[in-house]
Amino acid sequence: MSFYRNERIEEIVERRLLEFERKMEKPLSIPLDVELFSEQVLGLSLLWEEIRELPGEVVLGGLDKERRLIVMNERRLGELEANPGRLRQTIGHEGGHWDLFVDESKLDHPDLFKTAATGAFAYRSSVGGRQIEVIAKLLASETGRRLLQAIYARADKPDEARSVNRYGAAVLMPRPILVEEAKRIDRTQWPNLYDLARRFNVSISSLRVRLEQLDLVYLDERTKTLYPCRDAAAGQCRLF
Repeated sequence: MSFYRNERIEEIVERRLLEFERKMEKPLSIPLDVELFSEQVLGLSLLWEEIRELPGEVVLGGLDKERRLIVMNERRLGELEANPGRLRQTIGHEGGHWDLFVDESKLDHPDLFKTAATGAFAYRSSVGGRQIEVIAKLLASETGRRLLQAIYARADKPDEARSVNRYGAAVLMPRPILVEEAKRIDRTQWPNLYDLARRFNVSISSLRVRLEQLDLVYLDERTKTLYPCRDAAAGQCRLF
């Protein structure tokens, strides 16, 4: 697995967003159409279909590499429609797996574990952050599901999880636009941050994490006080 530094991920996303601008023949605007971005830039289509969940799982979606699909779980349609920020984040997350970790050159070559059925492997994403690679045929039986859960279920490798989450956030909240928008508001006031989250159509937690990544806000967890940057908590901060 490749290791990506944060700045490298930002560079990759910004290059993809420039490509998106060229294809759309207009400047980026918010909220970014992440489904159209995935289709036009990454070559991934979006499909809603039922995804079987192993006991204890809540699967929002997954990446079907062979069919070049981001598959959203039809079982979770209601809750995702009620929370479009989570839907958009899931699409961006799976796009990050594709762009950063899938070797397209190997997809069409014979593989020992591939079957004649499409989607022999389903790369699934759960709310808890687990990524599970499963052989589709084994899902048809209880014995197979138990075997898969015991052998193939795994926690996301920390670097992989960090990378795809950063990628998705950078797509939904492009750095140049977010920096410009953040400079216009008092970032120490929660109502302003909630309004900004609505404009980008992301959750407030995702916005806060993204702002912290760019050192545009800092939350003192002890006092629950917001600062415009980490250094401001110590009485100093760069000026924008």
